[in-house]
Amino acid sequence: MRARDIMTEEVTGVRADLPLELAVALMLEKRISGLPVLDPDGAVIGIVTEGDLLARPELGTARPKPNWVQYLISPGRLAEAYARERGRQVGDVMTKEVVTASPDTPLDEIVDLMARRRIKRVPVVDKGRMIGIVTRADLLRALRRALEQAREAPPRNDAAIRADVEAAFLDAGFIPLELIEVSVTNGIVTLRGSLTDERQRAAIHAAAESVPGVVGLRDDLTWVDPMSGLVLLSTQDANQGSAPAA
Repeated sequence: MRARDIMTEEVTGVRADLPLELAVALMLEKRISGLPVLDPDGAVIGIVTEGDLLARPELGTARPKPNWVQYLISPGRLAEAYARERGRQVGDVMTKEVVTASPDTPLDEIVDLMARRRIKRVPVVDKGRMIGIVTRADLLRALRRALEQAREAPPRNDAAIRADVEAAFLDAGFIPLELIEVSVTNGIVTLRGSLTDERQRAAIHAAAESVPGVVGLRDDLTWVDPMSGLVLLSTQDANQGSAPAA
């Protein structure tokens, strides 16, 4: 999927000269945590978020007055921070370096941007104008739809499910497929064999249950400690093993 597939198109944007009090009221009314800031042509010139408003003298949360050494190091940066904390218009407090995406940006790139830049929203820009925004909530809605579609998918051939489960194990890169026997009956996956690390079990379950058509999982794997040779059976009993997958 790409940005255009999940973005919110009706976006509340504001001008840089909007009084901060009105911007805060708008965020509370719309129940949103950030507002793109637009110029008269609809181009994104900044963004104001809850994080930009945490350090304020009105709340008693402004940063402590810098000592004389800090003045010597970077008086310009200190002046900028002071103005941001006390500004009364959106343009005074907004973050000016905005990360944007195009309508065709893949979702994995957007998620990577959010993680690396520690941001919650990415405006979508086309031909210099903002046409939408991708937020974490948009990603959650897309995930919900995908999970619902997977749950409602029609039954699949057991042989095809088995092939896909084994492919998922190989793709993970750390699941010892050579030690695991996979069988499928009426969509229920049964796993037999051994593990060399108990921590692999949860990953194996996740990989198998993510395959379309899987309706249940039975874990008959044993854990063999490679150092001591100690063998431990699965903690999952037969009844739990045949329960439908979440």
